[in-house]
Amino acid sequence: MSKTYDAIPVVLLAEPLDSPNNTRTTNLALAKKQHKDIDELQLERLVEQGYSRGLAESLTKTKAAFGQRIWIIDNSGSMRHTDGHRIVPTLKKGDVKMVPCSRWEEIQECVKYHIAMAGAIEASTYFRFLNHPGANVGPQQFSVADNSERIMEDVHDAQNIIRRAKPGGCTPLTSHILEIHREVKALAPELRRTGQRVTIVIATDGLPTDECGYGGEVLQKEFVDALRMLEGLPVWVVIRLCTDEDKVVEFYNDLDVILELSVEVLDDFVAEAKEVCEFNPWLNYALPIHRMREMGYHDRVFDMLDERLLTKSELRDFCFLLFGESNFDGVPDPSLDWDGFIQNVERLLQSESLQWNPVKQRMKPWISVKKLNRCYGGGATCVIL
Repeated sequence: MSKTYDAIPVVLLAEPLDSPNNTRTTNLALAKKQHKDIDELQLERLVEQGYSRGLAESLTKTKAAFGQRIWIIDNSGSMRHTDGHRIVPTLKKGDVKMVPCSRWEEIQECVKYHIAMAGAIEASTYFRFLNHPGANVGPQQFSVADNSERIMEDVHDAQNIIRRAKPGGCTPLTSHILEIHREVKALAPELRRTGQRVTIVIATDGLPTDECGYGGEVLQKEFVDALRMLEGLPVWVVIRLCTDEDKVVEFYNDLDVILELSVEVLDDFVAEAKEVCEFNPWLNYALPIHRMREMGYHDRVFDMLDERLLTKSELRDFCFLLFGESNFDGVPDPSLDWDGFIQNVERLLQSESLQWNPVKQRMKPWISVKKLNRCYGGGATCVIL
């Protein structure tokens, strides 16, 4: 029998589920159950919360491809800085506003969402604070959905821990990466046998330090060397930045160049949407896409969104993901029949709900057909205004 869970809003999480407070620390281990696809009820609830049918179905592929997700949550003292942005829903369905807040409040809202998502789709996920949050808060490490018999309790406990935690301490990222390296290395044979990987999400606002708070080039090199140890292991690394400080952003963006490691660096929702709009202005980079990238969803076409204009072939692949296999089957190749392709896109958009556009700051369709024609129709060059 399928379990049921409270709906998981895309923009703001539901209150923690009612269950006893029973937090615990869990070591990383492969799930002792076979992978299960997201069932129809879970799909419907994701669609209700703003996901297109295709994107909701794609989360099943993510569950199959990534056996575990590991979050490193930066709860250092610098997270008190008040240059963060929090997503708040308005009274209008689907509409949201970005309000100023501390970096910690921003990442709390983000982690709360992914705690609830892990429970809702039964995706085994582990969370670890950089610094122990204190005995009155809970353990430094906790998990959701590694045990199918107590998922609701996991979600409740994890939500309470992240809600009670306060920032304080330094940024000892290197020691955590070394611990995760040992754990993933031990699992690597089984991961390779099953064709799976582990997603490692680093949510941080600062450069690495030691346990005493000292930083500098030597400590930064140690961190890079620790990440380099992950090379060759079946991992996908996402760095979710909580700051606009140039030196921090530059440091993490450079990792993709100096490491032979799959690394995705993400900014906050609005900043990332502006980057995507610069190269693919036809797309409404709505929150479900950003949430999927935060949790480690990996598809090459997603990687290209904030780097360059998609080719027509990649555009078709993206629409296939957005609208879903059953809806997009039979749609002509845009390189061969642009008019037929665009007619089908217009038809499919009519069945999709409007999404809050963080660049235009109003509800808009997933795709602007007018801008799509401007960028691709008749082989024209896209002019970004």
